[in-house]
Amino acid sequence: MPLDPSKFPKAKKNILSREEVKAILRGEGKTRPAQVITPLLFVPEEQPERQEFMQNLIEEYPDDAVFFEYTRPANFGKPGDRYVWCDVEGADPMLKLKPGATIGIDEKTALDWETIQKITRDIPDPFAPKSLVQNFFEDDGRYRGVFWTRLSFERLWHFRGMSETLMDFYLNPDEIKDLLDRLKHVLMRAIDRASSDEYKFDAIAFTDDIGMQDRPFFSEDIFIEFLKPHYKEVIDYAHSKGLDVWLHTCGNVEPFIPHFIEMGLDVLHPIQKYTMDEKKIAELYGDKICIWAGMEVQRILPFGTPEDVRQEMRFLMDTFYHPGKGHAVFSSGNRLGKDIPNENMRAFFEEMYEYGEKIAKEGRSGQNESPATTKDIHP
Repeated sequence: MPLDPSKFPKAKKNILSREEVKAILRGEGKTRPAQVITPLLFVPEEQPERQEFMQNLIEEYPDDAVFFEYTRPANFGKPGDRYVWCDVEGADPMLKLKPGATIGIDEKTALDWETIQKITRDIPDPFAPKSLVQNFFEDDGRYRGVFWTRLSFERLWHFRGMSETLMDFYLNPDEIKDLLDRLKHVLMRAIDRASSDEYKFDAIAFTDDIGMQDRPFFSEDIFIEFLKPHYKEVIDYAHSKGLDVWLHTCGNVEPFIPHFIEMGLDVLHPIQKYTMDEKKIAELYGDKICIWAGMEVQRILPFGTPEDVRQEMRFLMDTFYHPGKGHAVFSSGNRLGKDIPNENMRAFFEEMYEYGEKIAKEGRSGQNESPATTKDIHP
């Protein structure tokens, strides 16, 4: 469907079409880089005190690609439920919690292996809910996809808890591989529905945070043995159905990037600042994978000045985006929170568009540097 500008009456920018975004992902983009924030990272409803400001901002600067959040299955249900992660009666750990007791956030859904083995193998069924996605609207000419959270590692610790999962790689490897195999078939069913005539999406995006601030959660050997085969099967299947695959993974994941490329991952988010060297990543891999570069949300956006934000945006674009190659799209590194001043939020959106247009029309004039190279930005 051709892009219809009349659907964006408040827009202060020209929206990129589906074909233009696809060209960027292939490294053939000659337009400004695409803005892809997504409803997972920009949620006006969570900030009622400035919801109107945020809603106006996203209407002035709409995303160039639309990602719909998937309809989330319930964590627990009863036997016969088709869209739950666990259908074992009474399995919810919260039911056993004594009054006044506390529990770790990663333990709220954690189960023992005996219970996991009792779960019906083919649930949750992505064809069970009335709609695969939330807040769906018809094709408006933009690139479109579904955002399905918790691809592999995140889903493992959802079932087992963080500490238990990290030990399971060594103590219960067969059980981990079996659980990943079960998850793979759920994801393949999601891909089937996302690519069907019901939606005809262009992409499926996943989250799987496998990095910490200074290193990955586990060794490269663990990644290769357990997660890489799972990732690759899911990516290959999505490609066979005509979908691009986007991945959000926080923290330092540098050792895994060559594997992402080898597996055929199309788009990687966010190359988190202060965990990896952006210039190094761009030089080594910028022509091999599309970087979904994320504006830093822990220091620069909340505690920098509007000019710091603009300078950082220029640095990111100079680092990752090259017209004629165009192998980058831009976003925030994570959810845009309440601690970000309105003037910084606006500077972020404005500079993403204005400097992107400047690069597309005039070319890069050099390499802007990050404000983090000359000042310590902190609370």
